[in-house]
Amino acid sequence: METENFINKLLITSINHMKTDKWEWPEYWDASRKLRFLDQCLKYAEQNEFYEQCAIIRDVQKTINE
Repeated sequence: METENFINKLLITSINHMKTDKWEWPEYWDASRKLRFLDQCLKYAEQNEFYEQCAIIRDVQKTINE
């Protein structure tokens, strides 16, 4: 149970950081890899009802699709 709470906290903190100017992708990630990562994060966030983080992920996805 503690591990799950740590993972949840890590994911929430990481996704929240996507709203800042200091956050950036690894240089070698292409659009496909970014979208795959975001899709997996979104699925986990939805399953755990992290709705604020779902909105952040969707906003980041839009910047990649443009």
